[in-house]
Amino acid sequence: MTAPILAIDTLDLTIGGAPILKGVDMVVEAGKVHALVGESGSGKSMTALTTMRLLPHGAEASGTLRFGDEDLLAATEERMCALRGDDIGMVFQEPMTALNPVKTIGEQVAEGIRWHTGANRPDAEERAAHMLERVGLPHTRFPLDRYPHELSGGQRQRVVIAIACALRPKLLIADEPTTALDVVLQAQILDLLKELVSEDGMGLILISHDLGVVADMADDITILRHGVVQEAGHAVDVLRHQNHPYTQQLAEASAHVPQWQSRARSPKDTALLDVQNLVKDYPGPRNGLLARGDPFRAVDDVSFSVPPGRSVGLVGQSGCGKSTLARIVLALDKPTGGAISFDGMQTSSLNDHDAQMALARREMQVVFQDPYGSFNPRQTVERLVAEPLHLEERPLGRAERRERIVFALEEVGMPADAMHRYPHEFSGGQRQRLAIARAIITRPKLVVCDEPVSALDVSIRAQILDLFAKLNDELGLAYLFITHDLTVARAITHEVMVMDHGKIVERGATADVLDDPQTEAAQRLVAAAPDLRRAIERRVGNTVPPSPRERGEGAPS
Repeated sequence: MTAPILAIDTLDLTIGGAPILKGVDMVVEAGKVHALVGESGSGKSMTALTTMRLLPHGAEASGTLRFGDEDLLAATEERMCALRGDDIGMVFQEPMTALNPVKTIGEQVAEGIRWHTGANRPDAEERAAHMLERVGLPHTRFPLDRYPHELSGGQRQRVVIAIACALRPKLLIADEPTTALDVVLQAQILDLLKELVSEDGMGLILISHDLGVVADMADDITILRHGVVQEAGHAVDVLRHQNHPYTQQLAEASAHVPQWQSRARSPKDTALLDVQNLVKDYPGPRNGLLARGDPFRAVDDVSFSVPPGRSVGLVGQSGCGKSTLARIVLALDKPTGGAISFDGMQTSSLNDHDAQMALARREMQVVFQDPYGSFNPRQTVERLVAEPLHLEERPLGRAERRERIVFALEEVGMPADAMHRYPHEFSGGQRQRLAIARAIITRPKLVVCDEPVSALDVSIRAQILDLFAKLNDELGLAYLFITHDLTVARAITHEVMVMDHGKIVERGATADVLDDPQTEAAQRLVAAAPDLRRAIERRVGNTVPPSPRERGEGAPS
């Protein structure tokens, strides 16, 4: 039997004396994908960082971490520098953070080649171009002198994969490599990783909270909770039988559908938000000192409405115009043509200094994808949650202001004393609750949600979706819910719109559109969306009983 690429035996890790990993065992074999699954804080990323020996100050690891014939825990830093990027590669979750914004993609892929092989610049760049072509970025369309900001999210992730795989490592660690990507790009990136594993015979550790992705990709699986292995084995067997209660809990959370009281209500005839024939053009690229190319149309003749108290989803691939449309709806950008009416106000024709604009912004709030990025890290929660209160018609006294903050925090399930702390002191799910508290503190009628759960693990995501449903029931909030996750769209929206190349190409009741898509764009999204039951069914060739979600139990109507 061939020796495994990586063998982890009774790995313990403490940071500042606090236990992080406790007796972790895991084996990664050549040419196979090993999934590492668990909630936030379970120790997935710390297991990966321990393997790379990229641990924070005060960390102490014990046990055995054998890479081939070497014990990585006993290796010197000089030896680890030789292994990182050469024999062990890593793909990080956020490509824009992992890439250097002031270096070209060619420089960044060639850097590791030059460092580890001593190749000269032309040879390293030639190998870099070959690697970029291999990951779907041919030199003819993506020259080496491009910068990261000139690429889409999926293209940047391909560059990160090219950097990690440039020297054909024996072990590749991919830490949530597709979290921020739409389902079509996600499928392309996962296919690319499978292809590299197959062609190069390397071992892949795939860290993911998406059980549908894991069921489709992984040969083996290790499920962690609080730094302890809960269940391990062949991925399909573990996810199919779900013998451990925690595995069952993760599977249920991944298909969680909130129980809405409002799901049985009929939509009102009036429209809270009414968008008519919206168009947004951006100037074309410069062809000379004064000349420009043809303008780019990001939003093309879009019309839709959102009734009071209803949740309308907006789905589509990256670059289809979803975020541009959201910015225009929020009056953060002016349309080129068309009109937007919100609660009887023509917001598309208002200026920032108009009194009606302050009223519109008070009643129309937003929850962003990354709450940490939307918060000022130097301000306390009290100041952050209270930010929209400046839109109120009259100034609030200190006591009334604090009372409003405490009430908003309690509504999202956060304690009142959270107001005295800073954003970095909270988990990802708690920060998203704080972001929702900030959005509802002015008692808005519409909340625009831009991928608000994409970076959360399945358990936290289920809690946040329950919170959105609760606020819809109790406050009558309407949502424009932008998401690339069709499971989320199915769980939290009454209707869904499919956007493609700036146009709304399909719209209807969520179940109708996602169960029986009529347009090519919608069919492409549905086909690419990971699904736990379908993935297991494909791999075992048998019929797996449908989940409650797939039977339609609890889905909003």
